[in-house]
Amino acid sequence: MFDSTMLRLRRTPIILVAFAALFVIVASLVLPRFVTELGIIVLPLTLLAFVAVVTLFLLPAHILPAVALATFALIPARILPQDGPIGALPLTTMIIVVWAVRRLLTGTADRQSTAAPAPFRSATRYFALLFLAWSLFALVRSTDVQASLGWIISFSAGALLPLAIATATREAHWIRQVWLVLGATLGAYALIEGALRANPVWGTLFSALGLSDSQHWSVYRATASFGHPLFAGLFLAVACALAIGVWLRENSKPALLAAVFSGLGLVATVSRGAILSAAIAIAFAYAVSLVLRGDKRWGKLTLLAVLMVVAVVGLFQFDAFTARNNSLEAELSSQARDLGVWVSIQAANFTGWIGSGPGTSGITGRLFDDVTIENSLLQLLISIGLPGVALFLLTIGSAIAHALSRRAVGAAAALVAYTVCIAGFNAIDALRPMHLLLGCLLLLALNPTRADAAPPLEPRRGRESLRPKRGYARL
Repeated sequence: MFDSTMLRLRRTPIILVAFAALFVIVASLVLPRFVTELGIIVLPLTLLAFVAVVTLFLLPAHILPAVALATFALIPARILPQDGPIGALPLTTMIIVVWAVRRLLTGTADRQSTAAPAPFRSATRYFALLFLAWSLFALVRSTDVQASLGWIISFSAGALLPLAIATATREAHWIRQVWLVLGATLGAYALIEGALRANPVWGTLFSALGLSDSQHWSVYRATASFGHPLFAGLFLAVACALAIGVWLRENSKPALLAAVFSGLGLVATVSRGAILSAAIAIAFAYAVSLVLRGDKRWGKLTLLAVLMVVAVVGLFQFDAFTARNNSLEAELSSQARDLGVWVSIQAANFTGWIGSGPGTSGITGRLFDDVTIENSLLQLLISIGLPGVALFLLTIGSAIAHALSRRAVGAAAALVAYTVCIAGFNAIDALRPMHLLLGCLLLLALNPTRADAAPPLEPRRGRESLRPKRGYARL
């Protein structure tokens, strides 16, 4: 232990000096052009970026994935640079790369890891490796090699690289904590935003930066910090499903509170696909909790069923949702989605069902119609073909199976919510920063926390009620 600590202390200055040298070289080549184009403000921004990167090497490695998640949630992607190399590797994904490099260099193992067989976790990694291999094969025949290569780099770094770390239980713990806290906080903010019909914090920031307001719908839709209601809906749907799963498994009152606020914020986004995904994921968590031994707490499950019925009734009484659902805009959106299905089938058939290259669904789809394919799975069908979609779903499915084998209901429900929700808009193929969310969820599912991995609860004798054993965290 002492030797490994000393080794890390000796390596840190070397890494920082090497990075500083690389920074000076790159800055000397890049800064003159940006100073000319953007003005002298680029100098303090560059210094701030350098300080941020150095900080990533000084922070404890196990909190970096949670830092990446918080950065994604609090700093809208639309205000971050997305040109050049950053287009292939978003800034938030770079934090994951730094974390993985630090973990691989130090070779530290998680103390909470066990030697228990984990066939589903192994299957997840095999399917992910096959997915990467197939994507590289699709790259060879891509219609736009640059776009395909950028997509592969982004997806590999954001979603697949976390699978290279053998054990990451501490990282998963922090991801869960941060997602629940952000879900509750941003959900409450979205609820206030919907009531005010204005975004006082991030809307003011967008105005100060000269960015246009994204509100162009028939009703006001809360966007919170994400800049778009679909992005906010995805994040809050996952947070709500995760919180419900944690509450069912651990009887955590803070998790229940997070579920309530993230759910209310989700409704304020008026995103029908995200609301549907949250409902499906919660029903999934409900059914799984009924099946798992020791989780048959009928009072709690009955309460959840009653709350879901009330939520559905209340949703259809929500004026904004009703207006959105009955608007001409919603009808046109449904027609565009139906047309997108037809275009996807035609484009997939055009490529022989093996894809036109990663990240090229928009290019190939426009050969048949200019409609946007608002379905990530259909976009993947066009870009990497039927084998790629199958491997993608098998990777997620095996991760869900591993989470359930460790009784991590929350992590499994969160992955279900994510998968259903991305089928409602172009999240995977067109929005590369979204790859980070999948990587965090895979980390969460494959590395259940100590509370998730706790042995099943057994009924006590006499009148004593079912209670979780001491020593396990409630949230």
